[in-house]
Amino acid sequence: MKQWGIRKDLYWCPNCNIPLRVERCHKCGGKAIRLRITEPGDARPAFNGDREFMREAFKNEFNDEKLMSELGIDNEIVLLNRTPHYDDMKEVIVGGVIVGRLYFDPYLLKWRWRLSKFSAIKAAERGLIKVFRTDKVKPLEVVGTGQGIEGEQALVTDRSGNPKALAILRRGKFRIQLIFKDKTLREPFKAKAGIKDVIKGNEEYLRTLVSRSIAHIAIISSKVGLPVLLSYSGGKDSLLSLHLTLNASIEPKLLFNDTGLELPPVVRNVYHVAKVYGLEVVEASANGKFWDAVEVFGPPSKDYRWCCKVVKLIPIAKVYKRSYPNGVLVIIGQRGLESLDRSWSGRVWRNRWLPLALNTTPIHEWDQLMEWLYILNNRLPVNELYFKGFDRLGCFLCPAAYVAEYYLVSKEYPDLWSKWVDVLNRWCSRLGLKCEYWVRFHLWRWLNPLGQGRRRVEIWLGIKQPSNWKVEYSRRAGLSVKGYKDGEGYVIELSSNVNIEAIKSQYRVLGKKLYQLDNGIVIEDSDGKVIVRGSRVIGKGRNAQERAITALKLLIRWSKCVRCGSCELWCPQNAISSSNGKPKISNDKCIGCGICIEVCPISEIYVEKLLVTQLIDSPKSRARRLKALSIEFMRALRRARIKKTEMPKESYEGLSTFFNE
Repeated sequence: MKQWGIRKDLYWCPNCNIPLRVERCHKCGGKAIRLRITEPGDARPAFNGDREFMREAFKNEFNDEKLMSELGIDNEIVLLNRTPHYDDMKEVIVGGVIVGRLYFDPYLLKWRWRLSKFSAIKAAERGLIKVFRTDKVKPLEVVGTGQGIEGEQALVTDRSGNPKALAILRRGKFRIQLIFKDKTLREPFKAKAGIKDVIKGNEEYLRTLVSRSIAHIAIISSKVGLPVLLSYSGGKDSLLSLHLTLNASIEPKLLFNDTGLELPPVVRNVYHVAKVYGLEVVEASANGKFWDAVEVFGPPSKDYRWCCKVVKLIPIAKVYKRSYPNGVLVIIGQRGLESLDRSWSGRVWRNRWLPLALNTTPIHEWDQLMEWLYILNNRLPVNELYFKGFDRLGCFLCPAAYVAEYYLVSKEYPDLWSKWVDVLNRWCSRLGLKCEYWVRFHLWRWLNPLGQGRRRVEIWLGIKQPSNWKVEYSRRAGLSVKGYKDGEGYVIELSSNVNIEAIKSQYRVLGKKLYQLDNGIVIEDSDGKVIVRGSRVIGKGRNAQERAITALKLLIRWSKCVRCGSCELWCPQNAISSSNGKPKISNDKCIGCGICIEVCPISEIYVEKLLVTQLIDSPKSRARRLKALSIEFMRALRRARIKKTEMPKESYEGLSTFFNE
């Protein structure tokens, strides 16, 4: 398994009853104890919204809120630490003890509570759960039966009454789910403590983090000598990064990417913060393109994330190219503890789709506890949504989000959520699926019907057989295709005739010469040719299959264009433009590099995911090394103003081969 590249230990001072990130308490000077919590240990304070969720969980699980008070959850200092689960689950830490886990049940659509050893004993004493006695304590061992709701809990003890494990009810049987490893039971520390005590106890460690971050910003800014932007999303990470940047005596412009999918308080916070600190906002706007594009692509999913490219990367790239053609330093609030990939990404990087920007994060080593201590201590204008229980701010319908987040959005912003549900219902009918399942249980988050996450939910719902992925893909695309080898060529047969004009208007991407046939055309270059006739696209010569697929991509992007402008943005020869909502190529300028194909979301996401999968007979799209990696090379050619006739032949005729190799 891939391991975290960065982790954080959590300690607890028994004297002050406060959490620490180091072993020695700065407030009392005493030695703290180390807690065993789930990696990477990115614990944060619980806010009012979180406490409401816990109150709801205790009511749902036990119909008793008094247990919540007995566990100390009403204390000022309560920490939440995310732990692996099929939706949202967090360890709840009070007084240096994990008193349970708050989690969202995506099947019953409600908050629930998973007991720990400490809270299981308390619940059993109050008669809230069943108790089974057995000397056989093995994982998944059946210890009893029941008729309660799925997930009901019971305490398992030995014959002497010593707590040994926690059992969970699954399909009428209580099976051992968690074996208690700690032989001793420690009560939570009782001393009263507040947020000021936590700040004091971590003061030295926090000061070290701040000084390192400010030094990093100052040094990299002076070294690169580029204009400075700060990517501001309206969230806590970018707010922290902004305050640290200002403390480094740098006043950046704020880059705000308005996807059109942010919640209202997010947008308000962006302009409020800009006003507070007197900073200019540079806005990259998708201009509502998501709602038009979703009618073409269908709902985005974890394995079909066209949305990021259309509403994020392309608008930002346009800003960079228009305002910072010679490069820009972008400060981003990205933390290593947010995900496995980010834990290994380092502090400085470039995004292959945004090559003009050198990105850096000053808060790579920060955890949420220190982040919130800094924000609260400095009274920064943090977004109000965090205190209502929101853990992540961004697109409210992101397919990578938890069902718990959708549940919260639907409660707080019902009109916004209803708009999205209307879209889902239309697509569900178009795909011929059961909407009470596909929409209600968020199966739209997976494109592939065979995907593990989607199948897990379907099996729970009693759907034994997955839907036919080819039928689902062809319905989404409105087109079915099949491909096969024919001698030295490769043939793609479509379920409808090819629009010859669509290929003719873009033929220079495929070759230098165009010949007219009866009911068709031939496009030829030195390495092979493409024949388009009737409902067939035939590639011949070198890379015959890829030639045919490229022609298919030209056809589909012409008919499905969402006018995102990516092809125009990245064409090194300015050879492509949009005419009446269709891509149009200037044959005199085009050098056939194929960059416009690689950066087009219709070509590289829609066609690859929905149509090429049909050709290779697999619902998983093929792995590809995109030509977009070489955009900087193409820009270098453009800057040097090298004309086609002055370039070595291999530099323009074989660019596609060069990039693939």
